[in-house]
Amino acid sequence: MSRTPPRERAGHSPRAEVDSLPRAVLCPRCSADLDLSAPALRCRRCGQGYPRLGRIPVILSEPLAYLASCRHQLNRLQGQVERTVRDIREQLQAADLLPATRRRCEATIQGIAGQLDDVRAIIEPRLPATTRSEGQAWSHQAPATLHHLPYLYRDWGWPSEADGENEQALSMVEEMLGDTGPGRTLVMGAGACRLAYDIHHRHPDAEIMVMDLDPVLFAAAHAVTHGKSLTVREANLEMGDMHHAVKEWSLAAPQGPVDDARFHFLIADAVDPPLDPRVFDTVLTPWFIDQGPEDVRDLISTLHRLLKPGGRWVNLGPLKYDLDIPVSRRFAREELFDLAEQAGFRVGPWKSATGPYLVSRLNGRGKVEWVLAFSATRLEAPEKGSRPEPGPPPWLVFRHLPIPTFEGQAVFWSEASMIRMVVSSIDGRRTLDDIARRVAERADQPDISMSQVRTAVRQCLQHVHPACAQNTKQ
Repeated sequence: MSRTPPRERAGHSPRAEVDSLPRAVLCPRCSADLDLSAPALRCRRCGQGYPRLGRIPVILSEPLAYLASCRHQLNRLQGQVERTVRDIREQLQAADLLPATRRRCEATIQGIAGQLDDVRAIIEPRLPATTRSEGQAWSHQAPATLHHLPYLYRDWGWPSEADGENEQALSMVEEMLGDTGPGRTLVMGAGACRLAYDIHHRHPDAEIMVMDLDPVLFAAAHAVTHGKSLTVREANLEMGDMHHAVKEWSLAAPQGPVDDARFHFLIADAVDPPLDPRVFDTVLTPWFIDQGPEDVRDLISTLHRLLKPGGRWVNLGPLKYDLDIPVSRRFAREELFDLAEQAGFRVGPWKSATGPYLVSRLNGRGKVEWVLAFSATRLEAPEKGSRPEPGPPPWLVFRHLPIPTFEGQAVFWSEASMIRMVVSSIDGRRTLDDIARRVAERADQPDISMSQVRTAVRQCLQHVHPACAQNTKQ
């Protein structure tokens, strides 16, 4: 089971004493402070060690399992390339092929083999020598490899243009920020990091932390933003013209290196980030909310926890949810705004636009994407009267709000042990997350995610809490 999100720890103030963002990082297992400046990262409370991918700290509850999955993905990628090359070479044995066809197939072989070499050159030198996880499987989906490479081409290879994709993304975020700088900023799912890099150079006084799980994108972004130049090939199996078979992109940061004191990389779970509460002035979710979390409502609670009162959640991206997400949780813009207001945000400004997305400079293929940008300010508490229509109690929807006690709770009994445990945990202060944590610790089932536990707790509350019953009758 994935570890639960960090809690506000007893005796800690709302982080006024943190002088830099790395000091806000916590151990995902026990929520103790971590010293990211130490040569060897190890929690002083629970003893958990945290390796690095190159120079990037891997702050996950299963760090060795994550690194092992990175190496597994590389090996798997190599097998896929070898099978593809073998298949093309078998096709080249045919006697009816044009000379041009043979040249195209040979160019394709060189392209995909070279692309594999480029990916290995990015990731292998940065993997620790020992990445084996003794009998432990990583609880997340294994990181992508080739699938996300177009982000590297776009972010660091394509030339700058007034209406380019990178420039449009920065313009929309700047419009949401208005005249106020971003301050201390977390970029969730930062990917290849070009948007975060551009904000860093537009606002040099801001301190930015970028967070992601993709090892290839993040390792390449770290190298490029620290002054290195990389070469990565774009290989094309389906082409309109012969010269579209392969292209070498030179990746470089257009405005020079970042300031290490104000730009920090962290490999961590952005859905449940191991960070102190109320640290950030801005949390940016670019192309993330429809793909990262299993339930956007849980992410909204995370955002509320991370932001200072008056801090802003700035979003940019489509609402194109993974097919595994139930239809009832594929929220439209109006639902998102309603959810944000119920959770304690004031929404505005916002805009939507349609434009090109990852349209390849090699073959001209890509897509047109609808993008939603908005800013939502974190309030001390939800505004009274902000709910436009009746609905479920907010504490059932969001994991950060206390669940009220109810009449008859003291004498409540059920044959289902989980329902009894949920009801006995309600004390007027505990949240859905607090109760889910107790259930998860009691269940001790590694293959169940916290999102699934929260869903089970919600189902119990719907069954027994009178406020939920009242809502179902509406």
